[in-house]
Amino acid sequence: MLFSDLVGSTEISGRLDPEEFRELVGDYHRATAEAITRFGGYVAKYLGDGVMAYFGWPEAHDNDAERAARAGLAILEGVAALNNREAKSDRPKLSVRVGIDTGNVVIGKGGGSESEVFGDAANIAARVQSAADPDMVIVTPAVNRLVSGLFVVEERGAHQLKGIAKPVKLYQIMRLSSVRNRLAASMVHGLTPFVGRDEETRLLWRCWERARDGEGQVLLISGEAGIGKSRLVRQFRKRLAETPHLWLECAGSPYFQNTPLNPIADMLQQGFAQRGDGSDAAKLSELERDLKRAGLKPAETLPLIAPMLNLAVDEKYPPLMLSLEQQRKRLLTTLARWFFGAGQSVVMAVEDLHWFDASSLELMQLLIEQAATARVMLVCTSRPEFHAPWTHRSHHTHLTLNRLTAPDVREMVANVVAQSVFSGEAVEKVIERTGGVPLFVEELTRAVLEEGDSKFSAREIPATLQDSLMARLDRLGPAKEVAQIASVIGREFSYELLFALGMIPDGDLQSALAKLGDTELIYARGIPPEANYTFRHALIQDAAYQALLKSRRRELHRSVAVAMTETFPALAKTQLEVVARHWTEAGETKEAITSWRKAGDAGSKRYAFTEAENAYRQALDLIRVQAESRERDAQELELMNRLVPALQLAKGWAAPEAAEAIAATRALAERTDNLAQLLLQVVGAFVSNVSGGNLPTASALAAQISDLATRDGSPAVLGLARVGEITTRYFRGDLSGAEEHFLAGASLFEIGGERFPTTVASGFGFGSHIAWMLGRADTARDRIRQAIAGATDLKSPFELAYAQHLAAMLQLFTREFADAKASAAKSVALSDEYGIKLYSAGSRVFLGLAEAALGHPAEAMPTINLGLQGLNESGGVVAMTAYLSWIAVAQSLDGKMPEALATIEDALQVNPEELAWRPEAIRIRGELRCRLGQTDRAEVDFHDALALAQKIGAKAWELRIAMSLVRMLIKRGDFAEARDLLGPLYASFSEGFDTADLKESKALLDQLNE
Repeated sequence: MLFSDLVGSTEISGRLDPEEFRELVGDYHRATAEAITRFGGYVAKYLGDGVMAYFGWPEAHDNDAERAARAGLAILEGVAALNNREAKSDRPKLSVRVGIDTGNVVIGKGGGSESEVFGDAANIAARVQSAADPDMVIVTPAVNRLVSGLFVVEERGAHQLKGIAKPVKLYQIMRLSSVRNRLAASMVHGLTPFVGRDEETRLLWRCWERARDGEGQVLLISGEAGIGKSRLVRQFRKRLAETPHLWLECAGSPYFQNTPLNPIADMLQQGFAQRGDGSDAAKLSELERDLKRAGLKPAETLPLIAPMLNLAVDEKYPPLMLSLEQQRKRLLTTLARWFFGAGQSVVMAVEDLHWFDASSLELMQLLIEQAATARVMLVCTSRPEFHAPWTHRSHHTHLTLNRLTAPDVREMVANVVAQSVFSGEAVEKVIERTGGVPLFVEELTRAVLEEGDSKFSAREIPATLQDSLMARLDRLGPAKEVAQIASVIGREFSYELLFALGMIPDGDLQSALAKLGDTELIYARGIPPEANYTFRHALIQDAAYQALLKSRRRELHRSVAVAMTETFPALAKTQLEVVARHWTEAGETKEAITSWRKAGDAGSKRYAFTEAENAYRQALDLIRVQAESRERDAQELELMNRLVPALQLAKGWAAPEAAEAIAATRALAERTDNLAQLLLQVVGAFVSNVSGGNLPTASALAAQISDLATRDGSPAVLGLARVGEITTRYFRGDLSGAEEHFLAGASLFEIGGERFPTTVASGFGFGSHIAWMLGRADTARDRIRQAIAGATDLKSPFELAYAQHLAAMLQLFTREFADAKASAAKSVALSDEYGIKLYSAGSRVFLGLAEAALGHPAEAMPTINLGLQGLNESGGVVAMTAYLSWIAVAQSLDGKMPEALATIEDALQVNPEELAWRPEAIRIRGELRCRLGQTDRAEVDFHDALALAQKIGAKAWELRIAMSLVRMLIKRGDFAEARDLLGPLYASFSEGFDTADLKESKALLDQLNE
């Protein structure tokens, strides 16, 4: 937005006749309008003696901020020219103020018949203009950032602008700087390291080597804006620095496409400006010498070239008696001969051919045709839409720059980020949205850094890229509308769906899509109507989407949602989340909630719990903005009941997010007085507390579940309640009580498993552990087989992963390590496939423990440590006494005794309420102390462990502890005491005689009875 205003117009109008004032203002308006339109702006309004202009509407350019700043300077020049023209008259001298701001606005009908602009940028630009001194161009920080390096700028300090809450720092545009393009301007702030163009750099060097040997080369590098054409040329020049050559460079300009030979004249002017003393006479003298050195006659050539350098020719060189067309052709021939007469290897960089005027292109054609046998290399760059007017020859090479690969983008991001914190998710976001375009990568990375990962919108486009992207869209003509409609559908879209929206006729639609493909904005696969398309990068999609008014976006999203559900129902069923998002963006809350719930349910059925969580949260966000009511509470409660299991399975039973969701859901259930819902929430709280190791609270909640189950009366709920009692009693060491509940509920577990996850695995799995601890190993094996069979019948990967996890734990108890390794491996595989973090981590520990016990402790420790890390991240503390005890054993097998002792102490302190595994933990500490020669302390441990095992009725632990103590007694020669301890205990077992512990007990007794 540009505002220009006459200074002191009220005073001037008082001094002039109204007709004279009208004429003066008219001259000012014409001069201002000429400057604005020359640089591609649009004069929106004449506001008395003021002018408002848009740059970027009705057509965007990739440098609208620069165009506005140039126009501002041109307005000052135009007004100065008016003053000079009227210097001898009594007409007042005019002064103007120009203010410029940038931002998103809406242009449309207001209260009157004319189009109006809506948005902060217009208001701020007007206020900035008011703050300017006479004959100044003042811009905001947003504009200054976009034109940084292209102009000489002076800070004007912070100003409090009317209607703007905070002071705004302002900048004065003084004049154009000497830089030629954005790359040169960006060098002010430093360039990122060059990445990902090794093959292209080698190609340039091969062309140079041929050119240096007299085989002239022409290389045309094409690619979209920002792909790195200029950067590649600069890198090539850097490599050439140590090689003798003459480097020339020129560039096309969007402002001088109709000025003959402007790129060549600009190159000559810049070259001669640095030679001699800078006077016209010195420049003429240098020009004469250069022409003679190239074998040209100054009398025939200097009068043609001098005007290009803005040099007046004296009588020494009379005008050539040629027609204008003959002079033009002679000039082109002369420039070509001058170029080839340099007398050394020459590299000429010719950038932005797409902006060259016709005469400059004709000169380039001459140079290119004659280059084959000269020591010259022409390196040209252009955008894809440029089509070379010359015929392709053998010494020509066309290089199309492709996108950077994902590893290259990651390297580039790392270079931009340097020491800043940048999440892996943010890096992947940059890769996805930028499509490997280096400029986009750099600018989007900087924007995310400035805003922060969490604050940067998924669709937000950096201001430094907005102009470039919008310019590409505006150049499409009618195809722009198709790009915008497609942007609403998504990054990928099909012809069938686009056509089904009924907005564009078939022929026009195919033509528009072909144009989008030709301009490389989309990729196509297949032929319409079976074709599918993908936006080349997400930033193009986002730019097209943001160019739509919000009201139009909502209409289009609704049309897409309706088309998907009614015309393509099969597609809608496979893309539930996509349908939900369209309903959400359309503002259709009811349909959106339903669709998000369906998407969440589908995710849960696939055991994609993270995706399910995200879908449920989307639905909950929509519910919670509605007015409070019983209906809203019921709807929220229904979704929370879906969310809680997804959270527990995705993040861990004791994860803070799960506990928070459980508490909120329980409050909702109590408020709605819903028994079934309340039961679910108490169960959720129970699971969370068990996983967190809070066994006293978990026991109380188990009792509540039993009460609610009695009120409910259904077999499934009664079976679930039994599992709750079994779990807490087992963990706390009440083995007889746990066994009673197992026997009472075993017939209900499979029924309960149909409604409640883990009922089958926990019921039979924990039942197997209890049976083993009570001394019934064969019964334990039968129960774990029931757990696995029941989980298999349920066709639940989650249930089966858990059953195999508990099987591995039982097999570690029984010291069947090969079987434990196999069970743990199955659990890990299922858990990893379906994202079940808790069991993946725990089973990985078991896998490592089994490997260590099988004689490979060094190889096993990394697996164990990875599993332990996962357990810690999940927040689970349950069974940590057992985990850490066994890890201490693995460490001791690996020869790391100090670490093993520290770990066993951690095992004994992590949760003293876990009595089921505590006797074994104390025994293991005794064994470690024995190995260190601390026999007295070890014996105390063995007696303490034995007493605790007897107290809780854990015969299996009691037998294993007794064997440790018996070995110590045998060493001391106390054979009778050893026999009295082990004999009766062994005799009390009635099954499991093939287990390692009973076999070793029998061997020890045989040894004692010899």
